[in-house]
Amino acid sequence: MKGLILCAGKGSRLRPLTFSSPKHLLPLMNKPVLFYGIESLIQAGITEIAVVVSPVYRKIFDEELQAGKPWNIDISLIDQPQPRGLADAIRVAKHFIQHDDFLLYLGDNVIDGPLQPLIDKFQAENLDGLVSVSHVDSPEQFGVVQLEGEKIKRVVEKPKHPPSNLAINGVYLFRHSLFDAIAKITPSPRGEYELTDAIQQLIDDKYQLGVYRSPYWWKDTGHPNDLIICNQYLLKKMTGIDINGLIDINSNISSPVSIGKNAQIINSVIRGPVIIGQNTVIENSYIGPFSSISDNVSIYNCEIENSIVMENTVLDSIPYRVDESLIGREVKVIGQPKKPQCIQLWIGDKSHLNFPR
Repeated sequence: MKGLILCAGKGSRLRPLTFSSPKHLLPLMNKPVLFYGIESLIQAGITEIAVVVSPVYRKIFDEELQAGKPWNIDISLIDQPQPRGLADAIRVAKHFIQHDDFLLYLGDNVIDGPLQPLIDKFQAENLDGLVSVSHVDSPEQFGVVQLEGEKIKRVVEKPKHPPSNLAINGVYLFRHSLFDAIAKITPSPRGEYELTDAIQQLIDDKYQLGVYRSPYWWKDTGHPNDLIICNQYLLKKMTGIDINGLIDINSNISSPVSIGKNAQIINSVIRGPVIIGQNTVIENSYIGPFSSISDNVSIYNCEIENSIVMENTVLDSIPYRVDESLIGREVKVIGQPKKPQCIQLWIGDKSHLNFPR
């Protein structure tokens, strides 16, 4: 069985962060979202894996996969030339899949549970397709399945009147017959080849598609708040204190905390769960619960909690506590104590700022 991870989406709901980096490489606990999916596939014994990407971001994906991978397998990259939908993203990978069965994983999803039970069900029941679903309170926001027994009768994308509360959570298993179904469908009203249409085509062609009722925690990280929530969830799983940097005697550390190599904590309070990356300096500051501070970050005279701060950023003397925030790479936020007090902003498109009043 092969693994296929789809990462060609534009990430428009996460701008401006996604103007310079794909959403699938944004960090959770200082690790790209994509890596959680890759590790799940490897844990299920899948070692032939391809990632479908936009050509615009191919170099960035290649650099991340080469620099940060903790695994010993090669990951293939496949270009989707135009953003024409999930089914089209699968179609461009046909030469990689060939005639093998494959597990499909949406690269902006995080699922906290093993994939082996899905593979076992798919193979034991000799299904043509298996869709992992989760019970949700707002099914109209997702692709939804309608069942007949434990087989899928119908799939609907973001229905106004959902036929069930079972939302597709971004993991699927298919046989090669999916490519024949994709060849039969036409673009949806939004101009994309929809995976839900291809699944419905399989059903109409009398193929047997089942469901796996997932008991796992799951999050689609398509919105800024989703990243914050997912980061919180993963940090809650931390235990103990792992210190590889320098902490001076005037600092106070409360577990669980992970501090990377060559990091320096000076006259500061770190209250876990918190992860701090390599070569990062925290001085005269408070880093509160559910914060992920990446590598090569400098934070002076600040209070931060429940936030994600990315690489090579400098935060200095911010006059308010930073909370529930996403701060990108190579950002500088500097407080100015001199008079007259004013705000100087160099802000890109689609930025979002909230100031106390």
